[in-house]
Amino acid sequence: MVYFILGILILLFYLFMTPKSIRGTLNSVTMVVLIVSIIVLTCLAIFQIFQLPSEFFVGVFPAPSSVFVVTCFVRGCILHFVDISKMTTKQKK
Repeated sequence: MVYFILGILILLFYLFMTPKSIRGTLNSVTMVVLIVSIIVLTCLAIFQIFQLPSEFFVGVFPAPSSVFVVTCFVRGCILHFVDISKMTTKQKK
């Protein structure tokens, strides 16, 4: 909480008191801090995902592949019943 308050104070100082000559440097430092924060939060999110129970992974990851298999099976069955002799062919020029 102390770091949060210090961060707000530094941000307010940056917005209202910083001279224009060093504002570019602070912009680059702010971008680096932002990128590092995003990377750290992404790593923490990945660790939280790995702490989920194994049943979650067993149920979630096979679901898209099973939808794909069922779709291919249905399309294959439909294509199996199409009469090839009734299909039109395009004339080559």
